[in-house]
Amino acid sequence: MTVDTKKVVRVDGLARAITASLNATIGKADTGRALTRDDAKGEYTNIAEYWKAHRTGAVYGVQKPKWAASNSPACVKTRDNTGLVIEKSTNTTAGRDDYRALNAFQCMNVNATVGDDGKPHVTAIEGYDQHYDQYGRNGLVWIMTPPLYYAVRETSTSLEILISDSKWTGFSPMPGLLLPDGTERACMLHAKYMAGLDANGKPTSWSGIQPSRDFGCQNDYIDRAAKLGKGYSGLVSADVAYIQIMLMMKYGTTNSDVLGGMFQHTMQATVTKGESNAHRVIVSTTDAAGFDIDNCVNVGTDGERNNTGNHSVAECRRIIGKTAIDATNTALDLDGDAITTINPTGNLKDYVSVMPYRTGATDRILGTDGIPHGELNILHQPIKLQNIELFCGMYEGEQDTLIKAVKDSDTAGHCELWKTYDTTKANKTAITADYTRIGDFPAFTDKTSNQWQYCQDLSIAAGIPLPVGTGASSATGLCDAIGGDPVKQPGIKMHRRFGILWDGAHAGAFCSNLGYVPADRWWACGGRLSALGRSKA
Repeated sequence: MTVDTKKVVRVDGLARAITASLNATIGKADTGRALTRDDAKGEYTNIAEYWKAHRTGAVYGVQKPKWAASNSPACVKTRDNTGLVIEKSTNTTAGRDDYRALNAFQCMNVNATVGDDGKPHVTAIEGYDQHYDQYGRNGLVWIMTPPLYYAVRETSTSLEILISDSKWTGFSPMPGLLLPDGTERACMLHAKYMAGLDANGKPTSWSGIQPSRDFGCQNDYIDRAAKLGKGYSGLVSADVAYIQIMLMMKYGTTNSDVLGGMFQHTMQATVTKGESNAHRVIVSTTDAAGFDIDNCVNVGTDGERNNTGNHSVAECRRIIGKTAIDATNTALDLDGDAITTINPTGNLKDYVSVMPYRTGATDRILGTDGIPHGELNILHQPIKLQNIELFCGMYEGEQDTLIKAVKDSDTAGHCELWKTYDTTKANKTAITADYTRIGDFPAFTDKTSNQWQYCQDLSIAAGIPLPVGTGASSATGLCDAIGGDPVKQPGIKMHRRFGILWDGAHAGAFCSNLGYVPADRWWACGGRLSALGRSKA
């Protein structure tokens, strides 16, 4: 199939009729239109055929004006994306979603494995069989999406990104679609949840566990993901690109605050009344108002979240309710085992600290996109986009990329983005011959080095969105910032994404932290598995 997408606004008329006819013929000729599971093998056997049979040929576009034309984050939906509407859902309200039935935007909850060769093996699909489980009893939880293709149309005033489930002339496979041998994956898998660790120290993707700081740096991604097999890795740039492009396509903006994210919720309080063998902590009523239902909290003797004393009493407990004790005190009711807290005496006290969410916080949302609680501050809670749970209060690092922070002079520096297409060759300390330079981030000066810089525009390099220009704000351009320190601290750094619970306005889908060495660990740095680490340029 070929079509000049420059000359069509929507793929309809004769082209659409031909595509529909071809798909109908394919559906009659094979079993691709219905998913087939081989119970003896324990997996679905016609995933590639299924997605091929459901291709529509539609071309969805989003056009971002360049900074010189408009500094607004608002984008224009184009081609078959014109007029499509989505409203974020919550735990109690399902918003309108014109994308739900469209093939290019399918996002199924699945259990799957990844072979050493990088090939996906889907073992269960929610709603299709009785084997799917989100809690780890049937393996890792992923979001399965169809193979997609992209193209970029750039003018002096705008950048247009196009995607389709069909490879039209001028379109390229989306990042991560190609296996090392150049063939296509049967489908794309993206980890649904941030990673915790199981009893054997292996990273997970399932609901109801605490994201682990021990899967939070480049060294951990390389060492721990390998325990699952060569086909697994930490988050890769292809996963992030999918998230960014889907945000723009569906919501017509580069500002992920349209959904939300736990980027501005740092509440901490001291226990006002100690109790023994209780399922709650008592704080002042004023402080209790600063905690939200479903927040996860640590309780301990140290107010510093990075210290073990911060969770010496309880770790990552969910607030399930609030109970008034008297005129000035309120109990935060917690899940889990009973705990004992102390009355404050001098310097001896217990602290209650908001922490990143457990995985599964978005499971009850009545749609593929949204936030749990419509009545609460959107910057206090994680989001779900294309069924992927995001922005839980921790950074997520990429395993396939490294940052080379270069000091050009005493007053200037820059950060280069290097990528390996095979994460089995990812390195902890150096950029080797297995890496390719994808592009550069906007330059730093001695005045902006180690400062957050809001970026203006996007470029697309090897399918990966890269920020261009600085001088924007939290309400203009990309609405997110990059941070690094090449002038004062050059060297090899890791690439952390999105933001943490106190980053505030500069955090979001396009935020990049370029300042930390690959071995750096911290309570607010986590990770996520990827099935796309073994790929081809």
